[in-house]
Amino acid sequence: WVQCGIFMPRFSIHSCNTDNTVTEPWMYLEYTHFIRDAIKFRYRLFPYMYSLMMRSHSSGDMIMTPLMAAFPSDDSCYDIDDIYLLGDSLLVANVLDKGADMRKVYLPKGSNYYGFSYENDRVSLDKFEGGATAEIPVDLESIPLFVVSGAIIPIAKNQMMNLSKDDVNSLRIICVADKSSAFDYYEDDGITLDYKKGIYRRTHIDMQVGDATTISFSYEGEYKSTIEDIELAVTSDNNCPHTVVVDGRESEHYLRQKDYEQAEEGWYYDIESHTTLIRHPYITSNYTVAINYNSMDMLGM
Repeated sequence: WVQCGIFMPRFSIHSCNTDNTVTEPWMYLEYTHFIRDAIKFRYRLFPYMYSLMMRSHSSGDMIMTPLMAAFPSDDSCYDIDDIYLLGDSLLVANVLDKGADMRKVYLPKGSNYYGFSYENDRVSLDKFEGGATAEIPVDLESIPLFVVSGAIIPIAKNQMMNLSKDDVNSLRIICVADKSSAFDYYEDDGITLDYKKGIYRRTHIDMQVGDATTISFSYEGEYKSTIEDIELAVTSDNNCPHTVVVDGRESEHYLRQKDYEQAEEGWYYDIESHTTLIRHPYITSNYTVAINYNSMDMLGM
């Protein structure tokens, strides 16, 4: 139930037993780490959730959307009440049956879907086509998640533990670059009503997919972001990019992941997941990241 609750707009654990005792996660050491991992993922998901909160406040859009509302032309969705979309990008199919070792997940028509691992915030290369039912092996640790075509999901790369004390200093933006899309990432101080005076920051992220993938960032509002660096994790069916250009400058390509992780900026291609990782310091003015997939022959290389 904790793994289910972490995706809800309001998440709070309360419990009592019939003998007037309470039940707390740390009372069951064999299972405490499952609960801890789930809650830590919710904290990393805070940038996405908070942005959805503002979207809901501004437009009335649902944060948790039933499949029949998100995919009204797919009749198969009308009988499903245990799978939903969180925002537009993340499909959640929690395990709700005690002792289950398999989770059947219907994936609606009109999109492709990719498995998502909450343990390392990574998109899987395995692609599922909409209109079919996937059978996912599960255990007590499992939280079956899928990202949809064109997904844009901002996640805190630094592990926050207390939202009243910790800030998002490092932001990872997960992008599934098989469809053009957009997302508004929202920030404010989280305490006052100064956002009504323009003290907020709305970052419009626009992803255009084609021979090259471009991801543009444009800002609105006067709030000074707490973010110090950004990492784009762009998953695509394309091969390794030829060049990556950030804000008009060609970014350095690292062949070894260890070298990339030690660098302040640059890019690395994860061949196993077809994901291009792009790191750069936070840029305060509007800018674009261009990922060029143009092929070259051996002589050109």
